[in-house]
Amino acid sequence: MKTESVPVRYEGKLLLAALGCAVIHHYLFYGKAWGVSFPLFVILFYVYYYWAVREKRELRLEPSMALAVPVLLLSFTYVAHSNLLLLVFNALAVPLLIVAHTTWHMAEERPKTPFILRLFDQVFVQTLKYVPRPVIVTFRALSFKMKAGRSQELMKVLIGLIVSIPLLLAVVALLASADSMFDRALARLPELTSGLKLGQTLFRALWIACIATGLFAYVRGLLQPKRWPPRAAEEDFSTGSEPPETILATTTAVPRLDATVAATVLVVLNAVYLLFAFVQFSYFFGGGAAELPEGITYASYARKGFAELVVVTLINLTVLMTMLYGVKRPGPAAWRFLRSLLGVLVGCTGIMLSSAYLRLSMYEEAYGYTVARLLVHAFMLFLLVLFILALVKLWRERLPLLRCYAVVTVIAYVIINYFGIDAAVTRGNIQRYEATGRLDAAYLGSLGYEVVPLLLELKRKHPDAEGVDEALQSFRSRIASGKAASWTEFNWPEWRAAKALEGA
Repeated sequence: MKTESVPVRYEGKLLLAALGCAVIHHYLFYGKAWGVSFPLFVILFYVYYYWAVREKRELRLEPSMALAVPVLLLSFTYVAHSNLLLLVFNALAVPLLIVAHTTWHMAEERPKTPFILRLFDQVFVQTLKYVPRPVIVTFRALSFKMKAGRSQELMKVLIGLIVSIPLLLAVVALLASADSMFDRALARLPELTSGLKLGQTLFRALWIACIATGLFAYVRGLLQPKRWPPRAAEEDFSTGSEPPETILATTTAVPRLDATVAATVLVVLNAVYLLFAFVQFSYFFGGGAAELPEGITYASYARKGFAELVVVTLINLTVLMTMLYGVKRPGPAAWRFLRSLLGVLVGCTGIMLSSAYLRLSMYEEAYGYTVARLLVHAFMLFLLVLFILALVKLWRERLPLLRCYAVVTVIAYVIINYFGIDAAVTRGNIQRYEATGRLDAAYLGSLGYEVVPLLLELKRKHPDAEGVDEALQSFRSRIASGKAASWTEFNWPEWRAAKALEGA
């Protein structure tokens, strides 16, 4: 197959394969909960994709394959885990990572435009451009099977049928009103065709057609994309002389902040942050030497300031990125001074994150552990890693910071999915119950099925624990109401919970 174009006959095979994938998609997902079906279809898509691009890209180990690992790991969460929030996010994250992987895999055929622009271009330009193509390919295939005259006659018949629809409706309505027997015969037609379930059949056909069209259009857009005009800056980068961030910074016409103004802003911010850090060391890191004002508990103190600290941390991250990429580069001495100020900003932000982390921990000790609170813990650790990378960027300027951020984000998200957040929340609350005697069993009963073995163990150790029986009963009800009707819905935590509850 030539790089410049895709043969018509190959397009037909591509469309037939997409149709086969769509039929399997319908079988796996129509009227069924997502389970083992999700990773199976992801694997099927990759089989279809690598078959379609085999003459342009061989299946071999290369950097883009690294993105296939989180795609497969996240798709298997529908079998291995049952946290609803993460599964909803995974339904968005997996397609996004697939687009990133396949776009990167085919990127050598395109000029080196910014990757985020290529993602938007692939989804909203290249794919949409080929959405009408299946109809053209189908008519061409029909025309190829017939002689030219017969093909033209078929087209005329189709046009005639389309034109006759409004006439037919008008005539039938008039005849039905003119003859009561004819009207009665028409009224019996729904009874005669009730077994066909016409509406459901049409919806299923539309489902298959939409999935087939989407798969075909997406892969077709990857095979023959619209060419982007090369830019001088991109050609310079191809020589390996400068990192992409430097090129983006030196070629765009975005106005830049003066280094003196930037330094002034940083001096003012750092002065406030150093004062804040001194206060935090007094309360949190000073071994309890300082006392809180009268009437304020540590729990209320933690609750009041946590959100504000997280917001300030996000503001600092914005300031840091602006200083790294939006400031005119001064002389060596001034740049060292500016980097020192940014280092102080990063250090103070680390203290803020530590303070927020301790505040949230105190709040959890007072009110219990939840999925949202544990996710916020993880988010703060994630922000800390981003600031550490930015600190490294200050002294190693060639570090591709944005790429590192993308890699860290994907790795962190996969870790969160496989951390077992529902089980971790339950263990924390059980430990809190054993220490304080307080337990929100109703909340635990709303979590994923990973919680069931832990609740059964709690019931065995503490039979009088309030609300545990009700929580277990809620799991029994959920399992009974959502019992898998097909092997495609299999989920390991749900199956294990059902087995554990049978013997309880």
